Amino acid sequence: MSKFRFQSGVSLALGSSVAAILGLGVTLITAPSAAAQSAADIAVLAGPCANCHGPDGRSPGQIVSIAGRPEAVLLAQLKAFKSDSPPPGTTVMNRLAKGYTDEQLSALASHFSKISATAPAPAKKRTK
Repeated sequence: MSKFRFQSGVSLALGSSVAAILGLGVTLITAPSAAAQSAADIAVLAGPCANCHGPDGRSPGQIVSIAGRPEAVLLAQLKAFKSDSPPPGTTVMNRLAKGYTDEQLSALASHFSKISATAPAPAKKRTK
């Protein structure tokens, strides 16, 4: 018999097979690792970044572009923003970074590091 204790203090005794099934269910429900996240999942995570850093991390204004920067640099900066002592002059990044898990920050750093820092040239129109 396995005994589970809930935060409320209530205990529940279950047979080993039921406990194993519940344990497997909890494992399956947890968030996927950064490596297992799909491109669509990461694009959703990266969506809020576009508000300041521009589409695909290429800033159209004075905010720094993050596209094409080295993954290790981006990850170190994101972790610094998430820390209890963010870099001086931080505006909203410390509050935003705290909303992501370390795995999500890793996925974001990887995502933006793989995007070219310069936008592709627009396709030329064909003339007849």
